[in-house]
Amino acid sequence: MSLETIKRLVGDAITKENLSFVDSYIYKWFGIFIPIGGNCGYAITPSHTHPSYMFVVSYDDQSTIYVADKRFESYPQSMFCLSPNIPHHEMQNYIPPKYCALFIDEIRFQKALQLYTNEPFSFDTKTINIQNSHIDTYIKKFISESHNTHPSRSIILENTASLLTHEIIRTILGFGANKTQTIQNQKLNIVIQHINSNYEKELSLDDLATLSTLSKSHFLKLFSASLDMTPMAYLTHIRLQNAKKMLLSHKLTITDISRQCGFNSPSYFSKIFKNSYNETPKEFQQRNK
Repeated sequence: MSLETIKRLVGDAITKENLSFVDSYIYKWFGIFIPIGGNCGYAITPSHTHPSYMFVVSYDDQSTIYVADKRFESYPQSMFCLSPNIPHHEMQNYIPPKYCALFIDEIRFQKALQLYTNEPFSFDTKTINIQNSHIDTYIKKFISESHNTHPSRSIILENTASLLTHEIIRTILGFGANKTQTIQNQKLNIVIQHINSNYEKELSLDDLATLSTLSKSHFLKLFSASLDMTPMAYLTHIRLQNAKKMLLSHKLTITDISRQCGFNSPSYFSKIFKNSYNETPKEFQQRNK
């Protein structure tokens, strides 16, 4: 697919050099971009925009997106949603992130959305759990069909892109899902995003349960079932993942990193880090010089 088609989806300023570490799968009004071994050069450009709707499906917790002065961290099986023409950028990462960035033409997406609601609906910076959706299935089908040379290829790509668009909308809106489960998932997503964006602050289980508007015991049960770890374990995990990014930059001292990641002291940070990765922060940093 030509660079001109990519520009219509991603933005006029994108270049072939920006895509040096990116695999692209494109069909007219729909595109999938996957970073391979490095960051997308356009994604890390400060305050860039896209003419299309963007949905970033994450498979790890190595991605950070800034929209204005707000930070949004990824987590496995999450999807970050952004409407067209919103300035943002991805933080350059020394650990290659694992995600698929989906771009859907604005007009095509809005036509699909109108089948579900006529009410104004903002997708700006919304992050949702997609664990129980079929989004991954359709992504794999689209990528697989992109390699096909059969005359039916364009028909299958058109239909798969359409199915994926509707699956994204249905997942976001909770279409066809159990209403109670949908509401609970939305509450968990609010807490997860709060942790991802405020991990350096002092956060307690009581604080997080209050934010979810659920009882403490019910919140703990739902969170643990959804992410296979407790809220406080997840908080520690996010702090450590961000600490690893900072350590790899070699720009801050270990004391500064421990403070900026919400640990009470450098010694406690080192202890937790070694318990998790079988090496101290200093050993990790020296090994990755």
